[in-house]
Amino acid sequence: METLLWVARLGGIGAAAQHLNLTQPAVTRRIQELERELGAKVLRRQGRNVVPTPVGQTCLGSAERILSEVATMRVAASGKSAVGTIRVGVVESIALTWFQNFLARIEGRYPKVQMEIDVDLSNRLITSLARRQIDIALLPGPVQLPGVVRVSLGDCAMQWLGHPQLCPKDREMKAADLAELPIIGMPQDANAYHSIINWFEEAQVTPSLMHCCNSFSVVALLVRRGVGVSLLPPDLFAGDLEQGVLKVLIEQPDVPKVEYSAAYLPATNASILPEVAAIAREESWFFGPSRTRRKNFGGGPSPALQVRAILKDEVP
Repeated sequence: METLLWVARLGGIGAAAQHLNLTQPAVTRRIQELERELGAKVLRRQGRNVVPTPVGQTCLGSAERILSEVATMRVAASGKSAVGTIRVGVVESIALTWFQNFLARIEGRYPKVQMEIDVDLSNRLITSLARRQIDIALLPGPVQLPGVVRVSLGDCAMQWLGHPQLCPKDREMKAADLAELPIIGMPQDANAYHSIINWFEEAQVTPSLMHCCNSFSVVALLVRRGVGVSLLPPDLFAGDLEQGVLKVLIEQPDVPKVEYSAAYLPATNASILPEVAAIAREESWFFGPSRTRRKNFGGGPSPALQVRAILKDEVP
């Protein structure tokens, strides 16, 4: 079953053999033995890759659950703390707010677990999760993957924020006024981009100019400096709003709240993922009152956290 999982994940006999430290004939024999026991083919050729048959796809779901439970039992039976590496994918709006508290909790509970952190756009994190390049993702929006486990991290309101000087001085701003301002949004493979497009469609106006930026913190910086306006979560900019650095420009049409979640696929080598997701839920800022939120979005992580982070140039 484990061999079938890695052939399906990596798309080939050779890649699976290298990962499992086996020869290709040994991997082939294991697959053939499984097929003889089941009385059906579990893999088929698709171009240069190998993909599961319908029977193989059914087997994969069962194999994921069985091997994940076996890994959990091994940790419990050994009486030892969890060890290894957890690859966490996270969007920047979380990475620069409550993520440091989440990491501190993980370090305290699992001192021998190393974290690899991949900061990226939500849709790219979903792709990485599907390809098993990360173990768990903390992100907004829907996650539509077969067998995915989603733990809610709460939801977040979104509003149009901008520099107060951009507002009309003699009246309230309307959707047509907003459309005349430079809009600063995220790329098309980000959940926030579609929220902006849907808002303008409902308002029945078209923005005259829309810039796209793959960094949430850069978007925030540009909005603070009056370069443009953007659809942002006001809870993360409470200090800016209180100090008058930013202002809610317009409230109609309403913007649907964005739900955040911790999403993971059951894994054979990361049996603590349910606990990791539960800790993320406990530390999330998107539940209840503001608690210990900073006054402004964008503070850096605590230097006391000893983690190995992979921070890509492309961040959401």
